[in-house]
Amino acid sequence: MDDFLVNISSFPTVIYTTSLVVVIGYWLLAITGTFDLDSFDVGVDIDVDTDVNSLGGMAGLLTTLGLTGVPITIVISLLLLNAWISCYFLSLFVPTFPQFILFIQITIHIVIAIVSFIVSILCTATMLRPLRGLFRKVHQLPKSVSLLGATCRIRSSRVDDLFGEAECQYEGASLIIKVRTTGNDTFSAGDRVVLIEHDEGNDFFKVISEEAFKKHLI
Repeated sequence: MDDFLVNISSFPTVIYTTSLVVVIGYWLLAITGTFDLDSFDVGVDIDVDTDVNSLGGMAGLLTTLGLTGVPITIVISLLLLNAWISCYFLSLFVPTFPQFILFIQITIHIVIAIVSFIVSILCTATMLRPLRGLFRKVHQLPKSVSLLGATCRIRSSRVDDLFGEAECQYEGASLIIKVRTTGNDTFSAGDRVVLIEHDEGNDFFKVISEEAFKKHLI
């Protein structure tokens, strides 16, 4: 037991131990009702056929790592848990070096911290696969009902009647959704559009330009 406590409170395991304590505290507060479970969630719903280079930022990084499709709080929790477990067991194999070559031990510990996080990404991505379908069903209803009439910004390099993605704000969260144009209209990255119709079968929204939408209101 003493060895266990020494390991989790020593570098590098203590980095993930501290982070994991914060996450556990968050979940305890969420369970007791102090925090809303969705307070820190960012919904990221990205089609598997998306051009990752066109997304940029956090959405593109999460897609590349396979960490999308579930609330970000669950992603972070699993990342830290897996990193803590990996770091704990890897640290057990590090010998104690003499004081005059202590820098070697520090270097090894830094490498272990980095390797543990990389291993955690791979494990977390695998663990999230069976959960994506579950959360996709949960988030489809409010998205299709509440986003109509919302103004969004085009994220993909182009939007036409066959391809396109846009970024919208929904209850403080940033959503990446599939969009298509009506008629022969086309849009490019940065254009502002308005969602006017939801195709439930193909799960995309039809859009028109913000200017055209305002003209119809006058």
